[in-house]
Amino acid sequence: MTTTEATPATEAPLIVPPVTQRRGFRLGIRWKLLISFTTAFTVVFAFIAIWIFQYTTTVAKERLENELNRSALGGAATISAPEFVELNATVPAVPDGTYEYGLGYPDSPLYDLIARELFSIRQIVKDAKVYSYYLDPADGKLYFSASGGYYVTPEPVGVQFKVPVSDVVDPATYAYMEQGLTATTEQKEYSDDFGNFISSYTPILDDAGTPVGAIGLDYPQSYVAEVQDGVRRQLFPVLGFSYIVLLLLVLVLSTSLARPLRRLTAATGRIANGEYDLDVTGLVRTRFPDEMFTLAESFAEMAKKVGLRERSLTREVQRLKVEIDHARREEAVKEITESDFFSDLTAKAAEMRRKARPESDG
Repeated sequence: MTTTEATPATEAPLIVPPVTQRRGFRLGIRWKLLISFTTAFTVVFAFIAIWIFQYTTTVAKERLENELNRSALGGAATISAPEFVELNATVPAVPDGTYEYGLGYPDSPLYDLIARELFSIRQIVKDAKVYSYYLDPADGKLYFSASGGYYVTPEPVGVQFKVPVSDVVDPATYAYMEQGLTATTEQKEYSDDFGNFISSYTPILDDAGTPVGAIGLDYPQSYVAEVQDGVRRQLFPVLGFSYIVLLLLVLVLSTSLARPLRRLTAATGRIANGEYDLDVTGLVRTRFPDEMFTLAESFAEMAKKVGLRERSLTREVQRLKVEIDHARREEAVKEITESDFFSDLTAKAAEMRRKARPESDG
């Protein structure tokens, strides 16, 4: 009778979940560095360009305003107050329909003298419009007097004699001109029908310090635009060249950093495939060891330890395999010798030996 032994249940294999890798757009460290520095440089250079542009514009405007004020003060000092009063009091307006406001220039030595003085200021301050005006005590209104544009050739360009100021300028400019009768007054950037200007108004004083009128200087803002254009022509090429040079340096630097990293990445793949004796430090060897070299040394040490551990595990597995095979053979022999069939066979063999012994004895 044979005995049936229960077969031990097979141990379920250990299932290791696969390592999931993030999929998506891969951006190397070289490009990350380049993009980061490019963004930083762009912001910094844009700030520098804007600051320099605004600073030079402000300086140009301040310089222009100061120049206008000095010229107005100097010009007012050259005009004879008695002659200016006499001109406005004794010389009548000259009707002339050929001009926009219906008045023209008088044929007067006084007008010629004062207009000549104003024209001298115009020659010093190029492109400036220089004129004089006064307050008529009869109606309390402002009127234009002599103009430096009278001597501009081939035709006069200055405002005509005794044209009401209110007919030419807007109320805001009129208010500035009123202030200019008592103190030097600046009118910053403004626009009118004649263009964009910066103006300065300065009183003409008599010997007692009493204002008898004022002179005005209008300077076109084209000067500021020219300064801005000059800044653009000189500044932008310099900044652009510096920007490109810095980007090239960043590109070189990022490449020098990314190259050994790529070598280390490839080396780790080879180590993962079993090349534990790979000379990792030789891939990033430098004259002056740095963090990259230290990282390579760490990889090399890790590979060495992993290799030793794998070889140790291999030997242990082989030893266990031999022991398991030996145990299995012993168990198989034991199963055979302890089976009913083997017991019967052993008994029959013993019986046969017993029967055979008397025959051999006889």
